[in-house]
Amino acid sequence: MLSIGSFSLVTGLSITALRHYDEVGLLTPAYVDPDTKYRRYRPDQVGEARLYAALRRLQVPVDAMRTVRERGVEAVLSEHRERLRARADSLAQLIENVERHLEKGLPVKTRRIAQVTIVTDDLPTSIAFYRDAFDAAYHEEIGSFQFGAYPDDDFFLVTVADQKQHPWPGGPARFGLLVDDLDAAHARALTAGAVEIEAPADKPWKPRSSTVKDPGGNHIDLYQG
Repeated sequence: MLSIGSFSLVTGLSITALRHYDEVGLLTPAYVDPDTKYRRYRPDQVGEARLYAALRRLQVPVDAMRTVRERGVEAVLSEHRERLRARADSLAQLIENVERHLEKGLPVKTRRIAQVTIVTDDLPTSIAFYRDAFDAAYHEEIGSFQFGAYPDDDFFLVTVADQKQHPWPGGPARFGLLVDDLDAAHARALTAGAVEIEAPADKPWKPRSSTVKDPGGNHIDLYQG
């Protein structure tokens, strides 16, 4: 039989890895001396160990290695490929976030309202209004308009619910939005179908602001950002 040192040389697995694989039950030595605890391996274990060495170089997890004899190498590698793709997507998103923070600065998170829900009797009209008035991106799968981009501080959702499907006895909602150019945003909202409640005005206790009513009757306070 081969000593652990010799077995390491012919298989490409380090002694540390061989000891670990023994401890977790992945690759058990053929014999362990009860006095010295020296591990010895049979020559016919070399092929299995080399397979694990190849999988280890690809960063295949030990739990996945355990299943390679039953499921086959192709199935294990296919599953591992999907894990790597998911990791790559996550890293790509993280890189985008880092680049955004390099450009805009690192935000200091504070508690704030990030979503409001409004109801409407005419869902298509309300969707068209928010898209035209504020150039907001509508995500049909969540029924919401997205302002800004997560995880930046300007991220905000306006969820639009159909009154016929989601009756809401509380009546119209009222919420505020920060805009880059108040007067331009106010005029654009009116052009898109809003009704003016308060014209743009300067007040000593808050930013320049105005109020409009959307086609569903909800009030929107616009604030100069």
